[in-house]
Amino acid sequence: MNKLIIPFLFVACLYITTGCDREHDDLISQPTETSTIISGYIETPDGKPLSGIPVSVDFKVTGLISTSVIHKAKGTTDKSGFYKIFFEADNEIGQGMHSGYVFSVDFSSLSQDDYIISEKLDYGFTAIKEEWNGSTIKCDFTIPHKKLVDVTVKNSAIPVVDGKYAVKNEFPYLTVSGYLLDDKNPWNDVAIWRIYENVEMQMNGTISVTIPCALNGENTLRLVYLGDESIGYPNGIPASKAKTVEINDKFNETIELSYITPDPANRWDN
Repeated sequence: MNKLIIPFLFVACLYITTGCDREHDDLISQPTETSTIISGYIETPDGKPLSGIPVSVDFKVTGLISTSVIHKAKGTTDKSGFYKIFFEADNEIGQGMHSGYVFSVDFSSLSQDDYIISEKLDYGFTAIKEEWNGSTIKCDFTIPHKKLVDVTVKNSAIPVVDGKYAVKNEFPYLTVSGYLLDDKNPWNDVAIWRIYENVEMQMNGTISVTIPCALNGENTLRLVYLGDESIGYPNGIPASKAKTVEINDKFNETIELSYITPDPANRWDN
């Protein structure tokens, strides 16, 4: 199973230093008027809070032979799934124009058999001091339970474009509100989680595959063309119509997709 999260900006610099890897804390006990605050809730689609999830912000400078890390903020979600972390974003300015901050949320304590996301996620961004003073960003995560769903792909004598194919499932899992810049979010307003299950496409017949889906939420499934040895399309070019399905505990249907010839002109139709 291959997974792809919608891309986020993180710029690592070639910071040349002769020492070993370095890290230290630069934490504050309470926010000030100039602090950057990141807060939100982490829960399942039906509102069950996920407590004890670690969240953090680090400032990182990555080089050819070493990495420097300043731990700026640390926290965990409480019994209601709420977290709030805060830090001052001015001490690092000038350490490297291509260095950056990383906001991390660690879901690795969640069972891989039960939850569809169970790993540490990093979101990177750069900053200029004036743009950060007193800013607040709200990041709410919706982490669904996992349900395996059967999918069939049918092709009735349509010529198949050579290359790699996969059934793709995508669903929203992160909503961001609040801005670091006046006209730009640090990430997308809504972040999309994508899961791919590779299939061997054929000119006639039916292909079956089982793919993880988000329980108690909308899942959008379609067949996509991932390219060939000469060119690849990471998000995939549509090779079927998309089907959006609400998946619950009682769902036991097989989702059917029908092959259409992929068109590179529609590669951004995700």
